[in-house]
Amino acid sequence: MGKRMSALCGLGLVSASACAQSTITLYGVADIYTEFLTHQAAPGDKSSASLVRMASGGKSGSRWGLKGVEELGGGWQAAFRLESGINLNNGTGTGAGGFDRSAWVGLQHERWGALRLGHQYTTLFDVMERYSPTGAYSTLYEPAGAIVGVNFRENNVAKYLAKIGPLTLETHYSFGGTPGAFQSSAAYGAGFDYAGGAFSLAAAFDNVNTPQPGGFAHFRRYAAAAIASVGRAQLLAGVTHGQSGVAAPSVVTRYMFWWAGVRYAITPYLQAIGAFYYEDIRAQNAPNAQTPTPHPANPQQVTLQLNYFLSKAVTLYLAGGYARRAALDFDNYNYNFLHYTLAGDRASSAGMALGLRKLF
Repeated sequence: MGKRMSALCGLGLVSASACAQSTITLYGVADIYTEFLTHQAAPGDKSSASLVRMASGGKSGSRWGLKGVEELGGGWQAAFRLESGINLNNGTGTGAGGFDRSAWVGLQHERWGALRLGHQYTTLFDVMERYSPTGAYSTLYEPAGAIVGVNFRENNVAKYLAKIGPLTLETHYSFGGTPGAFQSSAAYGAGFDYAGGAFSLAAAFDNVNTPQPGGFAHFRRYAAAAIASVGRAQLLAGVTHGQSGVAAPSVVTRYMFWWAGVRYAITPYLQAIGAFYYEDIRAQNAPNAQTPTPHPANPQQVTLQLNYFLSKAVTLYLAGGYARRAALDFDNYNYNFLHYTLAGDRASSAGMALGLRKLF
């Protein structure tokens, strides 16, 4: 449903040579929802407060982008993607400017794979995406930060992907760019995804080097997940192990995160999703110190989502979530994707949202 190159050529937005050789697609997602939340921290106060708000990106982050392919001959293609996030509720961009979600160019071949260079998602993010119970790290309500971490996009990335039958292999390296310290601020990862029809399996790891006084610290994650299709249902389960050497207050330094879920097609137009998330936090730095505190309270969350497909491109959705010993999506554990909070006098929080998503 993208607007093809002919439209851009007709507007005179690209050169004649590009019109003759390339295919460019304009695409995007417009996703907005209204949400009710309980036990949020009131500004300047630790007491509990409810909140009603409108926000952008409930099922998928709102965005627009351009992607293109040019045939080079011999089965080779040049490809690119530029993608920018949008806050649909107020019309602003999600980043400081430019294409904050993706910005890369590369070469690809059906037999030899693809090489992409630029601002990209990490391998762990790519590989685990379809294994998240909501299907694509839905912010309503999925603790995606515990699965992929907060460094799920990296700058200066060289990424290689290859597909061999049902097996997809992927690896990436992000150049740190620090003079005299090749590994400082560098990041890398690798993984595979086996799509075997009724059963799929994936595993990946991700490492980020964070500058510290006198050197750098590793933040490593290892993840594995599986999907089994049984009739109208898909059963999902996965685990992420994270370990951080970052010396900063409140950082979770070691954890195991487990998830399990089911997607069920009630009808061709109606889908139900249920999921349970549990984080076993082995150690976390104290809020005002860098000293690890062993075995703090382990957060849990239950998520329900109902999707009604008005068309292939339009989805009306209802979502609910309940988190115990944490803010929703575990946002108070350094993930902070949607800025959910938890009042100091409460041990649980809940939310419900109604939203609409349009793909174009």
